[in-house]
Amino acid sequence: QVVRDAVLWQPPPASLKGGGKIYYVSQTAVSPPTFVAMCNNPDLFPPNYRRYLERKLRESLPFDGTPIRFLLRGKRLRQELRDVSKRRRHA
Repeated sequence: QVVRDAVLWQPPPASLKGGGKIYYVSQTAVSPPTFVAMCNNPDLFPPNYRRYLERKLRESLPFDGTPIRFLLRGKRLRQELRDVSKRRRHA
């Protein structure tokens, strides 16, 4: 909800390839707190926009003085990870 509100307030900058879209965000680790955002293409999110999203997370959640990792994963990487896990299950 925090990331959704941040994106609604300040959408990612548009480029020739189109706009970046974040589908969902989940916390994948606790030490350090790591958030992974599934998006259409991580290259569409410049470093300053990534810092903006991280700052919004930090403002809304109690992570004072704690390093936060915020990662963006695109569709291609998600599909490759699924394929690898399927191969491991069937091997």
